[in-house]
Order: sequence, then structure tokens, then C-alpha cells
Amino acid sequence: MRIPRPFIPLRVESGNCCHTVHVIDRDYTFGPDGLPTSIVSQGHELLAAPMRVVCVEDGQPAVWDNDYPENESESFIQRRSDEQAVICGAKQSERFIIDVCTTVDYDGNMDMDFKLMTRGKTVAQVFGVVDTKPVHFKLDRLWLEVPMKAEACSLFHMYPNSGMKLADGEVRPMEEMSMSGRLPEQSAGLPFKALFWTGNDERGLGWFAENDRNWQPADPDAAMELVREGDMVILRIHLLDSHPVSWKGDPQRGMDYFPVDFQFGFHATPVKPFPKQPYIHNAFHLDCGIKIKGNYMDYMSAENRFDRLAEMGVTTLILHEKWNKSQNWFELSEFTAHQIQYIADECHKRGIRVLTYFGYEMSSMAPVWSGMKNMLVQEGEDEHVGGWWRVPFQRDYVVCYNTEYQDYFINGITDIMDTCHTDGVYLDGTHHPRCCFSTEHGCGWYDQEGKLHGSYGLKAIRRLFKRLYDVVEQRGGMINVHAFGFVNFTALPYIHQTWYGENLQFMLMKGFAEDVNLDYFRAEYTGRNMGVPVEFIAYENRPLWNFESALSCAILHGILPRPNDIGYPLELMGGVWKIFGAFPIAQSEWRPYWNNGASATHEKVKVSYYRYATLTGETQLLAFAVNISAAQVEKVTVAFEEKVTRVTDVEKNEDVGFTFSLGKYGYRILFVQ
Repeated sequence: MRIPRPFIPLRVESGNCCHTVHVIDRDYTFGPDGLPTSIVSQGHELLAAPMRVVCVEDGQPAVWDNDYPENESESFIQRRSDEQAVICGAKQSERFIIDVCTTVDYDGNMDMDFKLMTRGKTVAQVFGVVDTKPVHFKLDRLWLEVPMKAEACSLFHMYPNSGMKLADGEVRPMEEMSMSGRLPEQSAGLPFKALFWTGNDERGLGWFAENDRNWQPADPDAAMELVREGDMVILRIHLLDSHPVSWKGDPQRGMDYFPVDFQFGFHATPVKPFPKQPYIHNAFHLDCGIKIKGNYMDYMSAENRFDRLAEMGVTTLILHEKWNKSQNWFELSEFTAHQIQYIADECHKRGIRVLTYFGYEMSSMAPVWSGMKNMLVQEGEDEHVGGWWRVPFQRDYVVCYNTEYQDYFINGITDIMDTCHTDGVYLDGTHHPRCCFSTEHGCGWYDQEGKLHGSYGLKAIRRLFKRLYDVVEQRGGMINVHAFGFVNFTALPYIHQTWYGENLQFMLMKGFAEDVNLDYFRAEYTGRNMGVPVEFIAYENRPLWNFESALSCAILHGILPRPNDIGYPLELMGGVWKIFGAFPIAQSEWRPYWNNGASATHEKVKVSYYRYATLTGETQLLAFAVNISAAQVEKVTVAFEEKVTRVTDVEKNEDVGFTFSLGKYGYRILFVQ
């Protein structure tokens, strides 16, 4: 297997009954029992103490046998290669054994296979050679606890979305779009989460699990807890709060019980180094939000629109769903193939790349629909999922990637890139781990009472993106992905750029919120704590919200919006791209408003900037002063900790000094020296 850029072969070091796996910018150390004792990201320790198992057996806390004689019972390396290391460990108490096998990939993903079983008898005990005392194999509690440094986890996000039970009895209600933001100052309980990340603006740790199979929390609304304890935040996973229901029969004969297994994992972030130049392209998104009439080829050929893209500085044209007659299908119609080849040729003449849309669905117009629908389409608890209406008249249903559709997807995109000379893909929600209940796919499962449950296809999605990344990287292309209210960090290593913002703007563009939610933005939208650049989606609903508003809150957080109208928004962004292109971003330090010493005389005004030190020792700043509120701010004065004397509004090309006014959600791009 070829390890793709920017990843490097992993390396394992062993000593003192421990094993440390080194991946790019992160180090995972496993103790004698096979559980992580240290997780370091970018040189910073995330754990406050080793991960631990909390177990209560027959009414008493379990006492673990921590005597690890050399070469007998400490953890060991099952196998290793440049791509993967598998580390196994075990621990035992008077009644129970826990086996843990962890697979660490070169991108830092850790898959853990966790098994609980009763202690069996030795050969001598079976034959009665040695005395054995009766043991009551009764389990009362089994928790996994992840103690993290409180300073390392100020922000969080989770999927699926839900409310949160706080320690004081208050219930923090579920937000309509996402609960991401600042971690509560008190302990809190959560239902099962397929994805949960906590960290800060630079790094963090993600938990993932495809399902809660075999879990028995006493309170399903607190199956996972965030426990504040001094300078620690403990992520507590309630695997079992009672004796396993699968262990039937007499607890005195408990050695006959079959092991209970749990599968979950962790992924430290950033998942890869964040690029020094995060504005990796100047993209124009055709037909998204602002819809056009007719086909894309005729539209782009009219009024010299290809030339306009080039004149405005566009380097990537992203085509929305209508480019393909049969939505998301990989066998192109004659017209579709001709259209995309023509658009790609015209764009390439002007130095513009072309990305084609693929979503998370399969169309009723696909030639294989009737024969393949039951094998490929995702199943909800009661029915198939989706059914979007599209033009030409058809409906699209959500697919499950834990099927052979994954092969259609990879082979189809490969063929399109090779035959139509496209430059990658824009994927709409493809890395969304929707819950599938299909037992045919291996997603659905039945509990002990015969109730059907679903699984979130995280592993299948990760495989899909790993394969796709290899295809696209070899061809010098790009994978650009849109997400709605979640961050799937298990797939992020294989994505070049994400596109977020619909959920936040859903509130702002309808006037449901007066201020930009800064904590929410910092948790999901900056990209730096994940390692993948972000673009901001920009919709309009004038006069409540417009493209300038989206630009305002985006630049404050170090990202840019993507224009989707060939008129004014593209013209506006053309000017902004020139400003960003003229400043040495790659050689500058990003100093966001929460960490730069800049101040403003109005609480609703925040200032972020790039700081560049010239060869002569002078300081230059590309600064962004932003009003985060829907009210005009008059004569606000800003100050910087750097010694600067001149402030220029770059867009207006005029000196404004340190005092100026800002409209609602207004901004100024300033050159400060």
C-alpha cells in the first residue's frame, strides 16, 4: 500500500512494558494493559491520567491485578507495518478479564476492540488438583473513563445532535442545527454519540462508535458523561450499569458466559498538518443556492462567463448537481459526457480546475435502480431514507456505503476523472454517517429483546474516503466536502477542504439570532483544530443577511466564503482574493481575536489578523475588524499589542486610522504597519 501525502510511515517504540506509536504530529502510548496512558498532539499532552476501566463486581470495586511479569502478561505488538500497528493487552480482577486490541493507522485513527469475560479455570482447577473457592460472577458496573486536561478541552461538538443534562438538573435543550460550542462549566450527561470531539482551538480528541451494541446504561440520556473533577474533564462511557443481559443463568456458573464485546475508537486532532496557506483555491460554485436556468454548458458559454471567471481570479469551478442528467450516477449520458468535457476544456484553457458534484444518494433514473435498490439504499427504522425531487424528474434516495455501492463510487469517479479530465469532486454530505438499519448490509442488529437497531457507517465511510483520496491524489485532484451540523473527523484525513455554514446561517438569515455564535464557530468552522481548511457557505436573505455578512464572520475566523453568483458576490470576492494573494499568508502567523492582545472599544467588535515580520524587523498586519452583531457600531477604536502607526482600509484604499464605524455584521480589511 502507498501512504499518500502528507502522511508518513508510523513508527513504534517499546520500553517499560509500554508501546508508543508515532504518527504525523501525534504520539499514542499504550500501557501494560493495552489502554492508552498518553495521547500527545503537536507536542501537547491531552490526557490528565491514563484511560481506565471502572468496574464493580458483586457489590465491590474491582481490584485489578497490576503485576505484569516480563514477557508474560504485559501488552504486546501483534503486528506492525508502515501503515498500521496492532497492540493487544489484558487485565484481570478476581472475577473478570478484559482484553483490548487497538489498531492504529498511519493517520492516527485508533480502532479499539474491547472484550469483557469471566475468569475461567486453569487446567489444574478443572482436574481438581488445586482447591478453588466458589465465586459469584456478578457484574454491577463497567465504565471506560478518559481523563483529559481541562485546559485541552474548552470546546466540543457531537453527532447525532441532542440535548444535554447538566449536573444542576437543568436540561440544555437541543439546538435546531447543532450543539457545538463551549464545553459546559459543570458536569453533563449525553445520550450515545457516534462522534464526540472535545478540544480547543488548536487540537483535541475525538471519540467514535458505530453503535451502542451491548451497552446497558442505567439512564440512556446519560450513556456518556462529561465529569468535571478539579483540573480534569473525564469522558465517562457507561458501557454497563448492570449485569450483562446476555449472561443468563446462574452467576455461580458464570465461567460459561460468552464474552461481551464493545467496539469504539479515538482519533487525536489535527488529523494532519494544517497548511500554512489555507486558502487553497479561489472557488466559484455554480447553481448552488442561486439557481440558473438551462444546462451548464450553455450558461457558461453565454456572455463570456468563462472569461469572467478568469478575470475575477477564480481557480476552481465547482459544478452543482444538475451537471449530471442522472443524479449521482457514474455512467454519464451522451449529453452529460459532452457537456462536462467541453466545460473542462474551456476552464483548463484559462487555468481553472473543475470539480463535479456527487451526493449521498442514488437516483431512480439510474439504469441499475430496480435491480440494486434493496442492496444499496439505506434503510431507516421504518422505511427507506430520502427521496429528494430532482430535474430531470427523478427522486434520489440515501445510499449506504457499507455495500457494493462503494465500488461503484470509486470506480465511477476514477473513470470520469480519466475520461472527462475533471480535477476532483465536490461531495455533498458523503461523509455523513447516517444510521442504517439494514441487516442485509450488516448495519442493522437485534438486541436481546429482539428489537432492531441501526449503525452509523463510520468504518465504511472511512474506507470510501481512503480509497477515493488515493485515486484523486494520484491525479493531482481535490476532494471538497460539504457537511451540515457535524464534523466526521474519522474521514477528515482524506479530505482536502470542507465547506460548512448552512446550519449557522439558517438562524442568522432568518433573523432568529442577533449575534454570530463565536463559540460555535470556533468549535466547528476554523479547521485548524481538525487539520483541514474550511470554506464558508454563503446564502442571502436581504436585508437580514447577505454575502457581506457571511464574509464578515468568515474572515474573523481565518476562512473565506465561496461565491455562488456570477454577479456581485463574485466581484466582491475577486477583490478579496487579490488582497489575500498580495499578503504573505504562508510566511505569517495567524493571530485570532481570542489570542492576540488586540482590543476594541465596543464589545461586539472583534479583531483577528495575520502577522508578518519583514526582513528588516518591521511588523505588518493583515487585520479583520468585525462587528458580530446586527446593530450598527459607531466610531469604534481598535488597538494592537504590536507597535504600529498606520491603518489602511485595503478595499477602499484609504487611511482610516484606529477609529471607524461598522455596519451590522460589518467588517473592515485593514493593512496595519
